[in-house]
Amino acid sequence: MKTLKKYCVAASCFIAVATSPLTADTVAITGGTVHTLGSAGTLENATVLIKDGIIKEVGTRVSVPADAIVINAKGQVVAPGFMHPDSILGLSEVSAVAHTNAHDASDSIFGAAFDVKYGLNYRSIVIADNRRNGITHAVSNPSGADGMFLGSGVFVSLNSAPDMAIGKGPMVMDLSEGGNRSVAWARLRRILDDVKDYKRNRSAVQKGKGRTDYLLTAINMDALIPVVEGKQILAMRVDSEVDIRQALVLKADYGLDLVLIGASEAWRVAEELVAADVAVVIDPQDNLPRSFDVVWASRSNAAKLKAAGVKFAIAPAGAGGNHTAAGNIAQVAAMAVAHGLDWETAMQAITVVPADIFGLEGYGALEAGNVANIAVWDGDPLQVTSNTTHVLVDGKDMPLVSRRTMLRDKYMNR
Repeated sequence: MKTLKKYCVAASCFIAVATSPLTADTVAITGGTVHTLGSAGTLENATVLIKDGIIKEVGTRVSVPADAIVINAKGQVVAPGFMHPDSILGLSEVSAVAHTNAHDASDSIFGAAFDVKYGLNYRSIVIADNRRNGITHAVSNPSGADGMFLGSGVFVSLNSAPDMAIGKGPMVMDLSEGGNRSVAWARLRRILDDVKDYKRNRSAVQKGKGRTDYLLTAINMDALIPVVEGKQILAMRVDSEVDIRQALVLKADYGLDLVLIGASEAWRVAEELVAADVAVVIDPQDNLPRSFDVVWASRSNAAKLKAAGVKFAIAPAGAGGNHTAAGNIAQVAAMAVAHGLDWETAMQAITVVPADIFGLEGYGALEAGNVANIAVWDGDPLQVTSNTTHVLVDGKDMPLVSRRTMLRDKYMNR
């Protein structure tokens, strides 16, 4: 067996290592406490065997091939890599510099037709630091457009490679961009009706013989056809109990595949969410009445949703979607634990559940057949004092080096 050596951390090593992570056909992570977050539960002194980027076996009696690269995780925690379900990773470098941001379609012809996959930057300096802190894959979403429909997100792998886009994400919309509550819901229903009519009469419309009073342009209605067909998830940003109830009625009326993002008052509608089979993405730190839509926001939102049986994922808002995504996602998950949620459910809410909610097959639990996106920790992943010792993306042990660590080392060594 070959034992994995630590990566160089000198600045001169960074470029070569960051673009050429150590790879092997077979990798074995041995001796750790493995939180599969799946049906096998937690395994002590266990081995995760990886072949060609896929988990082949997880257990306490796994035979390690002689030619495998071995990562000794004795005394450490092995868990699935974090998945951020509402990020802008790969889409923003410096938020204050417009041309470095590729997540906003405002002042363009695009709304629903906006697709952020074209703007992804796999060399983003943000990626390495978030990966170093445990994020291995994410949903990167649009943040703005001229209208309620912001465009399509994309599933991304934090592999620092040109193929970081691994699948089409949800159609994202923000109800608050539609005017006051009455206007926004009326506008949304009119748009969905328009899209259904446009779909039936698309050929005539293209020949100039159809309706001319659609609220959206043809290019944006084309993008919404998969939504009205129930083939693309509609990720709707809403917070208040009132709007959540309206969203559930909308789902039933139009047959939408609906996910709610924000959902600060979701706990007040928990039984209805379960009945409608609607999942939510929440920020457990949201407990301030910053607007009339979140008067009933509570840090026990997650615990109450769990008790009711609502499927939910956790995602920090604001800067937690990019520069500080990894640290914030663990911190807000821990905050949910501090307010009544059990540890395993909190971990699942940032690993297994978001993959399930958004239909990202093959990602999540440490189980045979899944993609080997794994983090090895020197302590509890939800403790801010814990650090990763290894992060594997697609079975490749990635360098734990980023611009932040380079600056740290530069000034600590002076």
